[in-house]
Amino acid sequence: MKRLLALVTMFCLVLGFQNCSQSSLQDSVLAGPDVNINLPTGNVPESGEPTSGKVTYVEIPNVVSDFAAQQKAGEIYRLVISMNSGEIQAVDDRNTLLEKRCLSKSHLDELKTILSGSSVCEAVSSAADQCAMRYKAGYASLFVNEKRVNLGEELDSCGRGRKDLCGATTDVFKAYLDLVRNHWAQMECEE
Repeated sequence: MKRLLALVTMFCLVLGFQNCSQSSLQDSVLAGPDVNINLPTGNVPESGEPTSGKVTYVEIPNVVSDFAAQQKAGEIYRLVISMNSGEIQAVDDRNTLLEKRCLSKSHLDELKTILSGSSVCEAVSSAADQCAMRYKAGYASLFVNEKRVNLGEELDSCGRGRKDLCGATTDVFKAYLDLVRNHWAQMECEE
């Protein structure tokens, strides 16, 4: 009986402290308007310290158009999301603004939470590797410190040049982008 009581007490303490730490983590992540991300080792200064950069925009490429009458059915465009305002701009290859929508505050906070403190990892390949010429386009781009970081892009069959979010963050971020890609036309800007 004492073991059961001790086990229940330990379980309650663990859950209690876990919930406290999660809420303080979320408050600290969302407290600031800036979202910083750690850059790959190729961008590390000579001091050897990893650098952190401010994410200003997220770009989702290759979205198929079906929203505007003036556009040809099936035309491809991209969505550009501002990390400051949550504004989503649909632009074509000529950078013409086609339509503007907005993320809700909760969706923008979710995006900031996913990216805050994340790291971008870069694939390592040997110069001795025999690689076929094959290009794979990325699934998204982050604009970090005014530079474009193409996520998921590969320059050859060995994966040279591949940069992506490290660990499980990649899957969470891709799922979030799919949500935006599939439902952005229903997102309205709050006045």
